[in-house]
Amino acid sequence: MIFFVIFAYHQQVIEMDNAENLKTLQECLDEYMIRTGRHEIDEIEANSALAHAGLLNDEDQHPGRPLRDILVRLRDSNHLPQNIRQIYGLWKIKLSRTIMKYPLILQF
Repeated sequence: MIFFVIFAYHQQVIEMDNAENLKTLQECLDEYMIRTGRHEIDEIEANSALAHAGLLNDEDQHPGRPLRDILVRLRDSNHLPQNIRQIYGLWKIKLSRTIMKYPLILQF
């Protein structure tokens, strides 16, 4: 019983920590996508950008795995942001503030 309570507390701390840092990770990825001119990136490129910024370490044997683990936990707890989706096992991350970052061009 004590092990379960400690494990549940540890899981809550991890989920809370990821939820608090998610905004920082998204801001860093938004700045990376704006700087490179991309609208959407995959989890491997996103994890390498976060590793370059010093926010999340990347693995050499399994690139993108630390970010995938965070995204799976967020998906399973139903806290995944709308700009992140999983298609056929691949994670795609879009620019989270697309309306504010791109000018609207109306063609008449």
